[in-house]
Amino acid sequence: MKTSPTTSREERVRAALLDVLHVQWRELGVPFQTPEFDQPLEVIDPEALLWCSLHFFGSEPRLEEAVRSWFATNRARVNTQRLNTLTRRNEQEPAEATRVAAWRSINGLRRLVTRKHVGLAASTPASLHLRSRDVLGNDCAAYLIVALLGSPRGVRCRDVSDSTGYTYRCVADTAASWADAGLVRLEHGFCTILDPTPWAQLLRCDVADVVTVDWQAAYGAVLEFLRTLERARAAGVAEDSPLLSAAATKADGVLQGAAAGVAPERAPAIEALRDAIRAG
Repeated sequence: MKTSPTTSREERVRAALLDVLHVQWRELGVPFQTPEFDQPLEVIDPEALLWCSLHFFGSEPRLEEAVRSWFATNRARVNTQRLNTLTRRNEQEPAEATRVAAWRSINGLRRLVTRKHVGLAASTPASLHLRSRDVLGNDCAAYLIVALLGSPRGVRCRDVSDSTGYTYRCVADTAASWADAGLVRLEHGFCTILDPTPWAQLLRCDVADVVTVDWQAAYGAVLEFLRTLERARAAGVAEDSPLLSAAATKADGVLQGAAAGVAPERAPAIEALRDAIRAG
């Protein structure tokens, strides 16, 4: 059966997103055979990765089994509060019914029966969030230090709050306590790490290789674009319509902003998603 141009574009974007999800899960220890990127991956946000993957429960059984297995093995390293907050925010949205139900399903069981073996996360910058949690605990501090290492010139506490789901007060209070200890400089909500070297040694990473991304925003933009393509296909809208062009431009802009101006070659997963969206 010949597919319409819109369906073809929809399939490309969906395939690109699934490739990125599989590559990131592989870095976190899931034994997937995945495409290889030319450059090291950006730092993975485990909750954003898990939340996006839940969208495909029911349609991607291998991915679903892998997520369930990884969560069963690494539950203590997952910030379930963030996922519960996302669930509450989206429980009234019909389009999010699959994710909401999937999260409640895996989170409500004390022990998950799984078959897929899950190994150790790769010792690369991509898994930095997990190492940070192992050292600092599974709370706001672990997120803030990764954000600071990924932005040596500093970060706005508000931006960290928006991308992680933690309250501004929580992020600002953590930054203030570190400022009192002489670890960072905090001025009008803008936080800068004074000496990243000890932190990089502690977390076993090279600061130059740390690339952080607002994955919550990035994944949200791609999924919203996919929904737009699905609606366009159902309505018989042409792929070159102004509606889809505008939607593609919007999604591409969010992805570019999520990488905070990082050069394309340093954000291979983001660039793969942008390429799929821009391909007409």
